[in-house]
Amino acid sequence: MKIAHIVWCLDTGGVESMLVNIINEQVKHENVELYIINDRIFPPLLNKISKLCKIHQCKRVEGSKQIFPIIKLNIDIFKQKPDIIHVHSADLSRLILGNYKIVRTIHNTHNPCNEYPKMDALYAISNSVKEYTANQGFHNVTVVENGIDADSFKKKEEFTPQEGIYHLVQISRLYKVSKGQHILIAALAKLVNERNINNFHMHFIGDGPSKDEYIQMIKELGLTEYFTFEGIKTQDYIKEHLCEFDLGIQPSTHEGFGLTVAEIIAAKVPVLVSNIEGPMEIIDYGKFGMYFKSKDIDDLADKLEIVLQGKYDYSKVDQAYQHVSTNYSVQNTANKYIVEYKKVINR
Repeated sequence: MKIAHIVWCLDTGGVESMLVNIINEQVKHENVELYIINDRIFPPLLNKISKLCKIHQCKRVEGSKQIFPIIKLNIDIFKQKPDIIHVHSADLSRLILGNYKIVRTIHNTHNPCNEYPKMDALYAISNSVKEYTANQGFHNVTVVENGIDADSFKKKEEFTPQEGIYHLVQISRLYKVSKGQHILIAALAKLVNERNINNFHMHFIGDGPSKDEYIQMIKELGLTEYFTFEGIKTQDYIKEHLCEFDLGIQPSTHEGFGLTVAEIIAAKVPVLVSNIEGPMEIIDYGKFGMYFKSKDIDDLADKLEIVLQGKYDYSKVDQAYQHVSTNYSVQNTANKYIVEYKKVINR
């Protein structure tokens, strides 16, 4: 089977990281090619793609109206003659000329649905995304959950924080609109300034448009000493060092799945998430991790206080790992897509 995956860019987001892992599984059995439209590429992620996958870089300047990269895209697709084209973001299908089988993965809630009728199949990364898409009027959606290679993560072995300081970690794009780091900052400020709880250090891994605003917010709160912005880290770094943290936090205000939540659990690190969509699905609504009411600073502070006072139920950690390794395997994700592609091709 000839498979063509198409993305706008290959940056550090969860969609791109997930796609690389899927490609590296699919190329073991199928002919897979990747088309990257824009010139925004994170080299360490590009270098993680199997050499068995042919990569087409269209090198369009992001936001431009350049025609040649789109012409190149269509010439390369015409030469390849894929059995299936798998797009991973909105508006990619409008770039493709010709009669091909085109499928789309919906990676989040709150997605525009104008191009869904053009697709030969729609896939949702979680039941939450499927439900949201059904409410938009599209009921024929198949759930293909995101997955990770849980065995590849180094595991946390000791739950007693070094020198009594809990090292907290949040991994995602620094983006106030959906990722909610400002809520987490405010909750930690409440602990320090109102409850005299300061036995923590907060680490943000990632980058994004809200970084400067967050730095200023922390400075104005007088909490600079409690925060470190680690910047963008590679997947290999995450797999090796995530186990060094004492709690992983995902304060998103909306999230279709929450790949980093699964990764935190794979490293056997306790997890605390907002009670929204995908993350709650991953922790089975509290069975495998803690949660707080989305956007509620006080509730988040309360849950953080439980952890910082040493009252977290660590029995959930091993149970959570078994749950994630069994139900969110990247091998299962990649194979299920192959099965679904064949259904589309054989119609």
